[in-house]
Amino acid sequence: METIAPAIAVSIIAVVVFTYLIVRMALKHEEKRLAMKGGGERAEQVLAETSAEVQRLRERVQVLERLVTDDDRKLAGEIEKLRKTETQDHG
Repeated sequence: METIAPAIAVSIIAVVVFTYLIVRMALKHEEKRLAMKGGGERAEQVLAETSAEVQRLRERVQVLERLVTDDDRKLAGEIEKLRKTETQDHG
């Protein structure tokens, strides 16, 4: 029972994160769809941005999959690595 609680917590967090990402992607898609009606050059730029976003999200999903399936020691290390990466991206 003690090992089930963390797994459930991680699963709930993963579902919340994925739901957030899907909603965010849907909104961005709608914005891009509207922007693409404006011209061909802009459409190419939007396509490039979309491809980059998809690649970034794939990488995040891979990390989340590893976090859910790895043991607790690796989990703590991955979380710390993500925090460092996030602060470097924003700083």
